[in-house]
Amino acid sequence: MATTAHLPTSTSALKQMEKQLVKEGKTEANQVKHSLKDVASTEKAATKAEKSVNKAEKKNEKLSKQEASAAKALNKAEHRHDSAVTELTNSDREVKLKHQQDVKIHAELETKKAQAEKLVNSQKVHDEAREGKLREVREAESQAAH
Repeated sequence: MATTAHLPTSTSALKQMEKQLVKEGKTEANQVKHSLKDVASTEKAATKAEKSVNKAEKKNEKLSKQEASAAKALNKAEHRHDSAVTELTNSDREVKLKHQQDVKIHAELETKKAQAEKLVNSQKVHDEAREGKLREVREAESQAAH
């Protein structure tokens, strides 16, 4: 049987302790809910970033082909070739930027997943501890009422 030596003996103090424990549980549950919602939002952003990278890569491949074609016809289309090179350079920069954003978002996602997992695990431990404490409080209330 759990000891109640450190618990207050008055019913009002026990009720207050019970309210505090329940409030802590709700607060922690809200934190976990928010963290999981944040993970879902970041996962959505990561998916969008991946699609954006794919689109940029396809655009880059297309521009590379245009540049090769313009190089073959350099004598006839020098201006067109210069334009394609400029577009390719810009596209390369865009691809690098998209890759950097993708890496950053994935790192952020992993961090948030780890934080959410830590919070979920912490909540489980705290829920178990709270449940034990609530049982003690209720037993003490029951004994105090008699």
